[in-house]
Amino acid sequence: MFTPKAFKEQDFETIKAFIKEQPQATVIIKTNTGLEACHIPMYWQDNGSQYGCLYGHIAKINTLNNSDNIDAPWLVIFQDAGHYISPNWYPSKAITHKEVPTWNYRSVHITGLVHLITEPEMLIEILTKLTIDSEANQPIPWSLSDAPVNYIQALCRAIVGIRINITDVQAQFKLSQNKTAENRVGIIAGLGRLRTEKADEMAKLIG
Repeated sequence: MFTPKAFKEQDFETIKAFIKEQPQATVIIKTNTGLEACHIPMYWQDNGSQYGCLYGHIAKINTLNNSDNIDAPWLVIFQDAGHYISPNWYPSKAITHKEVPTWNYRSVHITGLVHLITEPEMLIEILTKLTIDSEANQPIPWSLSDAPVNYIQALCRAIVGIRINITDVQAQFKLSQNKTAENRVGIIAGLGRLRTEKADEMAKLIG
């Protein structure tokens, strides 16, 4: 991933927090017939290695579930929706007119080697962890025990777990770091005038 120095994020604790905040990942692999992509929630876990690993699951009928696809590294991308930044928000634009539209965003690219998981106990562990994370902000969190055991067992027979042992991490958090303090204040003010949750979130990240 091309990452200008100003936007490069290297703090792994920050990167892990972002993955937890934005768990819906895009998984990209190279197959014998071309590129294949899949969108699934994943979570990070420490396994004693430098970067740890990622866990998730796919349907057994998914194209990714093929032993021919696990020899080469997989690419996993986590990113937020970001926000459009108007050049009209820069005070310097009124003086020099040398500003153009851009887009702020955060993105993490992870490369790793995959292991497919079929053991029922491990599948339950993956589903439990994903459920706990996803239900954390619910007034009454749903859990696997809320569903009939035989129903969950049947679902597990239709899925395959994924463990990606991470070999490389690249992160880009483009949050107007390359702009002057005055222009950053202008961007925050411009976002504030939009009065949307998405704009307010980006303003906080910039500030």
